[in-house]
Amino acid sequence: MDEEVNHHLDRWVAMTGRAGVLAAQLAQTHADLVDLAADLIETRTWAGDGVRSPEHWLMVYCALSPARASEVVALGQRRAAMSGLVDQMQAGRVSLDQAAVVARNVPDHYVGSVTHELVSMATVPQLRRALNKHQFTPPKPKEDITPYDEAVAAMPEDERPLNPVDDGPKLTMHTTEGRFHLRFEANPVDGALLESAIKEAKDALFNAGDTDATYADALLEVANRSLNTVESKSRLEHYRVHINLDTDGNAWLNKKGALPPHLMRQVTCDGTIRPVWWSDAKPVSVGRSQRIVPDRTRRLVEDRDGGCRYPGCTTTSFLENHHITHWSKGGGTDIDSLVSLCPRHHRELHQDRFSIHGDPTTPTGLTFHNPHGRPLLIQLPDTVPPTQHPPPGPTPLRGTPMDVTCIHFQPNHPPSAEADAVDQDDDLRSTG
Repeated sequence: MDEEVNHHLDRWVAMTGRAGVLAAQLAQTHADLVDLAADLIETRTWAGDGVRSPEHWLMVYCALSPARASEVVALGQRRAAMSGLVDQMQAGRVSLDQAAVVARNVPDHYVGSVTHELVSMATVPQLRRALNKHQFTPPKPKEDITPYDEAVAAMPEDERPLNPVDDGPKLTMHTTEGRFHLRFEANPVDGALLESAIKEAKDALFNAGDTDATYADALLEVANRSLNTVESKSRLEHYRVHINLDTDGNAWLNKKGALPPHLMRQVTCDGTIRPVWWSDAKPVSVGRSQRIVPDRTRRLVEDRDGGCRYPGCTTTSFLENHHITHWSKGGGTDIDSLVSLCPRHHRELHQDRFSIHGDPTTPTGLTFHNPHGRPLLIQLPDTVPPTQHPPPGPTPLRGTPMDVTCIHFQPNHPPSAEADAVDQDDDLRSTG
């Protein structure tokens, strides 16, 4: 029994040691990414060739997700103020996820206190809880303090005017693993308005005989009511939900994921079917007979592409169809000669900031070139330099229970005049 326990303990020690080394090395590499982002932002090297932002550049050339690229850029933009935090990443003590929470919540003049006291010892959820609860109030520079500010500061706290607050509603929507997710938050008044509308819709469904209706059903009822009030045919067509079917019984939402069989059977019971005829394994197109892309062809192209085809672009709405060979130069309005682009990349394409060549009907069939004709590819140097990271040192055990109500932060202490005088004396002695 003791031998089995010792064997398990040895494995535990080996695994935790391996995890610590990997975590430290990952943090060091992420610190290099932050330095890269800081250089990109300072020199604006990211701009051009259709790249929309530093985040977009990192998505294309470093294969980062939009969320990860946003975190790296947020740290890169504040590289000087976050130098102590990035140094801890270089030492392998703080991860990118930990540093990103600080960048998202902490103003520059509190970073030193947070970095010194908390970051390396806390898990990411602990950091979020601690930093979300703290009210960081940046002091104004002395030259920015007005007589009005001084008068307000002298007033009793309960009589001071309120600061402007941005409490507008916020909504996010996305689809993950076959499920649609919606998140809404608002101030209490706007929230009460939405709550009343959903409750009224639920009551209407109940009175109509749907005694099992839920609040989720009521939200769908509100959406149906909104779409049923649209009178413009073009506007109604624009916001219609399109579902693609094939002869093998498969179904999928336009530009989105597949539908399970029970949903396919449900929507085909009460939907409008528009057949698309195929010839030689290609949808029948209008060719040279029409320059403007018909709606049926546009839907097929957008469903095939799933969004803007420019590398790394995440735009999926308000797409425009582009003729790879312009119609005036003999190009046809066919599905294999059209490609989806967002308005920005379509405009930049016609401004000759980049060009497109190849076959859009396959995922890797297109190549993009800069104005000088060079393909937009990642070109590694012939000799990859070795890493310069120092060996990672010991890291504290993260996740120790902590009472976030007892955690307080102070602004960074500016260097005092006395300390500056001592430093100057030391400099004079060293040069004398």
